[in-house]
Amino acid sequence: MKFFLDFFPLVIFVGVYVVAPEETRMSYAVIALMAATIMQNVGTKLLTGKFEKLHLWTLAITLVAGSLTLIFEESGFMFWKASILVWVTAIVFLYRQHIIGKILLQEMLSKTMEEPIDAPETLWKKLNHLWAFSYILFGFLNLWVAYSISEAAWVQFKLFGLLGLNFALLIYIMIKIYPYLPVEEEAEESPTLETENQNKE
Repeated sequence: MKFFLDFFPLVIFVGVYVVAPEETRMSYAVIALMAATIMQNVGTKLLTGKFEKLHLWTLAITLVAGSLTLIFEESGFMFWKASILVWVTAIVFLYRQHIIGKILLQEMLSKTMEEPIDAPETLWKKLNHLWAFSYILFGFLNLWVAYSISEAAWVQFKLFGLLGLNFALLIYIMIKIYPYLPVEEEAEESPTLETENQNKE
C-alpha cells in the first residue's frame, strides 16, 4: 500500500498528460498532480497515523511549481520541480549522515523489516552516499531530457526512466545488504529416529 502511495502522483500525472487534449495537457496534468499529491499525504496520514516529511516536502514543491506553471503557462517550472525534489532528497541524505550522524537509508530500510538490518556501518555509509550522489545525477539527467528532447519524451522519462533508475538503484542496494538481512529462526528440529519409531508402535 505504501509503495502505491509513493508513486501514485507520478502515475496520475503521466496518465492525465497522455489522455488530455494536446494544447492543454500539461495544465490538466499539473492540476491532477497537485490533487494526487494532496491525496498522497492524506492517505499516508490515514494509513500510518502521521505525515511523512518527504511527502510534505514533495507537496510543498509541487504546489509552488504547479501554481507557477498554471499562471505563466510555462512547463519549465515542472522540469525544475523534478530536479529540485531529488536534489533536496540528496541533500537530506548527506546532511543527516555528516551533520546529525544518522544514516537515513538505514533508517528507511530497517523500517520495512521486523528486525534491524545488522550490516556494517561502513557499508551503510557507502550506500547512503551512493543513493545521494545518484539522486544528484538523476536531477541533471532529468533536465537534460527535458531541454534536449521534448516535453512528451520528458513525461515518459519521468515514469519509465527515473522510476526505472530508482528500481535499479534499490535492487543494487538490496543485493549489497542481502547477506545481513534478518532471517527467521529455523523450525524446531525434527523428531529423532527413536521418537519416530515410538510413535509408530
